[in-house]
Amino acid sequence: MSDLKSQTIKGVFWSFIEKFGSQFILLISQIVLARLLEPEDFGLLGMIAIFIAISQAFIDSGFDNALIQKKNPTQVDFSTVFFFNISIASVLYLILFLAAPLIADFFRSPHLLNLTRVVCLILIINSFGLIQFVKFKIDMDFRTIAQVVVIANLFSAVIGISMALTNFGVWALAGQILSMYFFRTLLFWFKSSWKPSFVFSIQSFKGLFNFGSKLLLSGLINQTFENIYLLVIGRMFSATALGFYDQARKFQQVPVATLAQVVGNVTFPAFSKIQDENERLRIGFSKLIKLLVFINFPLMIGLAVMADPLLIVILGAKWQPTVPYFQLLCVAGMIYTVHTSNLNILKVKGRSDLFLYLEIIKKGIVVIAIAVGLQWGIIGLILGQIFTSFVSFFINAFFTGKLISYTISDQLKDMSQAFLITIFTAAVMSLGWLIQNQILTLLYQILSGIGTYLLLAFITKQEAISDGLLILKELMPTQRWKNVKS
Repeated sequence: MSDLKSQTIKGVFWSFIEKFGSQFILLISQIVLARLLEPEDFGLLGMIAIFIAISQAFIDSGFDNALIQKKNPTQVDFSTVFFFNISIASVLYLILFLAAPLIADFFRSPHLLNLTRVVCLILIINSFGLIQFVKFKIDMDFRTIAQVVVIANLFSAVIGISMALTNFGVWALAGQILSMYFFRTLLFWFKSSWKPSFVFSIQSFKGLFNFGSKLLLSGLINQTFENIYLLVIGRMFSATALGFYDQARKFQQVPVATLAQVVGNVTFPAFSKIQDENERLRIGFSKLIKLLVFINFPLMIGLAVMADPLLIVILGAKWQPTVPYFQLLCVAGMIYTVHTSNLNILKVKGRSDLFLYLEIIKKGIVVIAIAVGLQWGIIGLILGQIFTSFVSFFINAFFTGKLISYTISDQLKDMSQAFLITIFTAAVMSLGWLIQNQILTLLYQILSGIGTYLLLAFITKQEAISDGLLILKELMPTQRWKNVKS
């Protein structure tokens, strides 16, 4: 196996450990906190999320991707971006500090005044560790990233739960997120040998910004619209309603967004190394799509089927209104990893201009979907997300097909078998609704879902299975896998 393929597979493994390990810790802490705190507390933090997301997009400014995409970034490049990140983070924090009264007035919640000023400190804290994080990604050292993130999330979860147990209320959530970014930054500095030089190069800045500026605008647009539902629901409804929606969104994002980040973190630097070899890109991307839908289709539909017993058992009866939101968000998340991977190809090929153009078009569709969906409340807004998610796939896939000769029909064909198997598996899982006990229903749905899907996958000889075995072969001792055939 080639060095690049070996690096990529190990990168996927450690990125998987990082994302799913850290998300598992966060998930457990969220379950505990959901039982200790009220939906309104989660809603208040959700109201701030959009401002943090937009500010973070400004701080990144596309420079992280520009450094990764550049073939030979220098110490001057890294130092220039480092000092830019800190400077812009400080300015944005000051703006949000001064704007806190306006934010509190907009959402009609006086609690947001001090909460905004404290939570937004994560912008400055995070800016100090971004370059170290990028350096590890360029070197494909995802093992170190995994260690740092998992440890930081573990410490922050303990702090958040301890604060909730001592009646800090919403400040327990603030303490958790602040401590998480503090420990991440501290550990990145400890683990990394890179230190900034006291230099800022205008020439370097311009060169990186030429590529990154389009991604900056794309990131701003994307982050705004990723979180615009929090803004709309927080303003039009209540903090409690937003708490129900935000909890559903977080639980949906644990698998889907995490999988997308794992894939994006590893395949972007890996594919960037072969950006001029279209045939290798097409073959690698086709295998990636098959593996993604093999994992994500049954995961999303399976969670949607067992949402009612799952959420009630782990969160408690007070979170019942979260169930329909979660089910619909899972449908929207089915195709998410595929269309974000298509966008990754645009970045790999250096087409940040096309990336920006497509984001503008798609977000125009989102505006229409929100305007129409709002007439049917939060359910209508989520139905709009389902529509825009699938439209985004077709738009992104069309242009990927032009760049690497991998058309929409090719992608749909690669996804078709996993989809059909998933639908049949969901039908088997649905029989669990005949069982009256929620815990027994949940157990039946989990076991029948896993068993049915894997059985059908082996019968139909899914390519993703053989690719998965090859990945395990690369990760495990050779002797143990010497009889595995690709």
